Amino acid sequence: MQNFEQLRELLSSPKRIVITSHANPDGDALGSSLGLYHYLATKGHRLTVIMPTPMPSFLNWMPEYDKILVYDATMTISKQIIEKAEIIFSLDYNSLSRIDSMEGALRDAKGYKVMIDHHLDPDDFADAMLSDTTASSACELVYQFIDMLEDLDSLNAKALDSIFVGLLTDTGGFRYATSPRLFRIVADMLERGVNNNVLTDLVFNSYTTKRFKLLGYCIYECLELLKEANTGLIVLTQADYKRYNIQRGDLEGVVNFILRIRQIRCAAIITERRDIVKLSLRSKGDFSVQAICSKYFNGGGHLNASGGASRKSLRETVDLFKKVILEEYKEELTK
Repeated sequence: MQNFEQLRELLSSPKRIVITSHANPDGDALGSSLGLYHYLATKGHRLTVIMPTPMPSFLNWMPEYDKILVYDATMTISKQIIEKAEIIFSLDYNSLSRIDSMEGALRDAKGYKVMIDHHLDPDDFADAMLSDTTASSACELVYQFIDMLEDLDSLNAKALDSIFVGLLTDTGGFRYATSPRLFRIVADMLERGVNNNVLTDLVFNSYTTKRFKLLGYCIYECLELLKEANTGLIVLTQADYKRYNIQRGDLEGVVNFILRIRQIRCAAIITERRDIVKLSLRSKGDFSVQAICSKYFNGGGHLNASGGASRKSLRETVDLFKKVILEEYKEELTK
C-alpha cells in the first residue's frame, strides 16, 4: 500500500474522519464504508459516512445504515464536515467523477485522502492508496487493510457483518470474482463469528412483492436474446420506471439472472433515466465487458462486471450496443 506507514501514524490518535463511497451505492459500497466505520469507532475517531446519493432500501437493516448522510439531501452540513475532516476515505471508487455532486467538495478538501479500491485505472487524487484489481471487492481490501494494521482482533460483530455483506454482493454469493485469498478471508471471518446463513438470507432473500414482480417483468417481458452472439439484454424505459415505481436498489442483481442461461456469456441491462441512459454489463469467463464500457459507453469497472452511460436516446444506445456485440465481439463470444 502506498504511504501505508504514514497513514498508520495518522490513525494512531483520534481524528475527524469522513468515509465516502460512490454514487448509487451497492452492497460493497455500504459494506466497506460501514465495516471501516465500525472498526475505526473502536479507536475513538470522530466518524461520518457520507454517500453521494440515496442507498438501496433492501440493505436498510445494516448496522448504522440510518446514520449515513446523503450528500444530495444534506449538502450544507456535509460540505462542512468534509472541509473539517482530517482524513477522508474513498472506498470502492477510483475517480472523483464517480461521486457526482460531491466531487467538488472532496477535490477541494484539505484532509489526507485515502483510496481503497479494486477498479481498473485509478486516478491520482489520493495521498495513500490500496488498489488491487484482483480483489473481489472493496470489502476484501478493507479487511486486508485492517490485517496490515495487525488489528483484525479489534473487529466487532457490526464491522464483520458489514464487510461480509460486501463480499457476498460483489461476488454474487461467492459465484464469481473469487480467489483462494477471498476464501481464506471468509474462513477467518466465519471463525470470528460471522453467520453466513443469516447474512445470505438477509441479502438475497429479502425481496419485496413489488421487486419480485419487477424481476418477473424483466425476465418474461423485457429479455431479448442475441443467440448468434450468446448475449442477452433487458431494456427498461422511463414508462417502466413509473409503472413499477422503480427505486434505487430494485434492479440490483437483475442482470445476473441473464447469465443463468447456459449459453449466454454476455448480459446487459439498459435503463432509460430522465436525462441519461445507463448500462450495466456482466460476463462469464474471460470476456471483458470492461473493454466495451470504457470504449463505447464512458464507463468501466471490472473484466466481468462493468457499467456505463450514454447521452444518446434509449433506442440509439440499444442499437449501438447490439451493433458492437454483433460486429466486433460475436466471434469472441461464440468461441
